[in-house]
Amino acid sequence: MRLPLLVLTGLAMASPALAAPDYLPLLTKTAEGPILGGYKEFQADAAGLEQSVTAFCAAPDAAGLDRVKAGFVTTLAGWQKVQWISYGPVEAFHRGQRMQFWPDKKNAGDRQMLALIKDRKADALEAHRIPFASVAVQGLPALEMLLFADSQADKLLSSSDETAFRCKLLAGIANNLNRVGGELVTEWEKPGGYVDIMKTIGGGPNPYADNRQAASQLFNALHGELTAIAEVKLSYAMGANADEARPGRAESWRAKQSAANIRHNLESLRHVFATGLAPVVTARGKPEQMDRLLKATDDALASLAQLKAPLETEMTTADGWKRLATLKTKVKAVAQILETDIANTLELQVGFNALDGD
Repeated sequence: MRLPLLVLTGLAMASPALAAPDYLPLLTKTAEGPILGGYKEFQADAAGLEQSVTAFCAAPDAAGLDRVKAGFVTTLAGWQKVQWISYGPVEAFHRGQRMQFWPDKKNAGDRQMLALIKDRKADALEAHRIPFASVAVQGLPALEMLLFADSQADKLLSSSDETAFRCKLLAGIANNLNRVGGELVTEWEKPGGYVDIMKTIGGGPNPYADNRQAASQLFNALHGELTAIAEVKLSYAMGANADEARPGRAESWRAKQSAANIRHNLESLRHVFATGLAPVVTARGKPEQMDRLLKATDDALASLAQLKAPLETEMTTADGWKRLATLKTKVKAVAQILETDIANTLELQVGFNALDGD
């Protein structure tokens, strides 16, 4: 059958709109910017923390302990900025869980850490052994317990064999954070590493069949982080109301950094939205969708800024609980735009994530 020229012309004009999205800018810009840059920042933070611990353990005093605590907060913030990355090298060797085993619903970290201190087995602190210890005593929550739990930090300033052991434990964990941070940087940055993989999908040996598969994984990691903020970082600790709130379930409740964690999460996601998603969505002729996504993210950050006290305190008062409920609604609004408008434009969909199995 021969089609009229007018119909053929119309089909030709429509064909660009039917072309598949070009995912390459999303993959490369995100890999080179937020991911690699974020891991480099975390590794530098962890290296600084290790130096502070080394100096403190050589001459323990209150000022040195304060510097270690500050280094912990900085390193925790660095990790929160890359926490959304749930794929690639961070999956290998359980690196993600080794950096932050949370939520720890069975309190394994505290139990295992106290048992470790009680037994004082020096060989457990050897650098080559810590990576093979329980993930619950390798990372940031373990350090937080040693530095911020009631009466625990004071034991780092007394003169006893236990104090020396605790300092060795601090040093071993800090070294582990630094080492794993370096591994993550290397695995993304090295020739043939994940930055190169994102640039050469379809051009040889590669874990991805095509750019769409890689983009789908990245997209679901972003959506998964938003879900985790709403359902785990907030709902899990908030309960049904202020009377049922469980502050001890908050992510970094001992250091009172749970709200700051969420701020770093949202700011990091916004960076990815603006750096990686925006070029692709705009190229698809939908810049207004990016405007809505960025505005919704800014609204969530503004809601977070309205908290009057640490998140752990806010959830225990009626007004504070309402402010957190509003924050949760704002975070869900970001996720909703991502899973509907942006997903449709990019021809992607929300799939299974780790939270689905909980």
